[in-house]
Amino acid sequence: MRGARPIWVFFLFLFSLALCDCGTPGVPQPPSLNLAKPVADLQATRTGNQVTLTWTVPTQTTDGAIFRHVGQTLICRAIDQPTMKGCASIAQLATPTTSTTESFKSDLPTDTSGPNDYVMYAVEVLNARGRSGGISNVVGVPAAVVSQLAGAPNFEVTPDAVVASVAVTLRDPAVSQKLELRRKDESTQRETVVATRPLDASAQGSSTFELRDETIVWEKTYEYRVVLVGSAQVPPSTTVAFDGDASAPSEVFVHDVFPPAVPSGLVAVSSGQFSGQQPAIDVTWNANTDRDLAGYFVYRRRQDESRAVKLNQQPVPGPSYHDPQVQPGNTYFYSVSAIDERGNESKRSEEASEQVPR
Repeated sequence: MRGARPIWVFFLFLFSLALCDCGTPGVPQPPSLNLAKPVADLQATRTGNQVTLTWTVPTQTTDGAIFRHVGQTLICRAIDQPTMKGCASIAQLATPTTSTTESFKSDLPTDTSGPNDYVMYAVEVLNARGRSGGISNVVGVPAAVVSQLAGAPNFEVTPDAVVASVAVTLRDPAVSQKLELRRKDESTQRETVVATRPLDASAQGSSTFELRDETIVWEKTYEYRVVLVGSAQVPPSTTVAFDGDASAPSEVFVHDVFPPAVPSGLVAVSSGQFSGQQPAIDVTWNANTDRDLAGYFVYRRRQDESRAVKLNQQPVPGPSYHDPQVQPGNTYFYSVSAIDERGNESKRSEEASEQVPR
């Protein structure tokens, strides 16, 4: 029959239709509930009696969509409770829609001051209908009252350190405490801890403590603070350090006006007369250990002179000097001073004498 096609072509056509789902709608997806993904990076820091919370604002919902209909953020708090069931709100914030981070400051509750007291915090981000995907991770800070600084610290620049002296009123021996000397470099503006001293709070009353910064660089300006740091446990058995009392920043210009140590161990020995060479006197002394030493100046006078003259206009780097400008039969008296890189010169050493043989 003209135009007839084999039967297998017809069945191939039906099989192709069965395999092809083009144009067929898929399984319908449920609408997003627009519940913000709970905050997972909440952090809490205590400075004095103030707690600062910081976290990243969620941008996604619990089902992976974009968090669009933004509502309030609740600040949740619990006192001396190891777990937080639901949100006991102490404040509500408008959730930002443009920034990625947020912070909140709050004073510690006035009824928490014992060595074992602590405060737990969380945040809960709501949508425009007041619903959320749950509270954030829970963080805690100790609430104990610790020792206090009794007045502003005194700072003194010494030849090898900046020394901070501070009076502390000691209290609450049940809480681990220490003093930190923190320094901010004017070039980096980054604060670092340069000295630490543990406190024995069992010795009640007021005591004065010293902290030394031995890492100074001369001719620089530093900003210092003395901070009293406490540490205590919060659930679940986590030791949390916190800043208690702290001094106001103090600027200290580390100006070097300190000469090196006076050289010692001076010895003068005549030489050359037995070898047929020009008479001379060799002077030696103990090496100076100052870290900024530039060298030494050598002074000489004859026995009949009261005033010594400087023999070298440039510092000699090592602890020895060869003096060929001597005459047989004369007695010479030598002294040595040390000078640093900024031109601070020490006093002269004790004299050493030597006679040049005839």
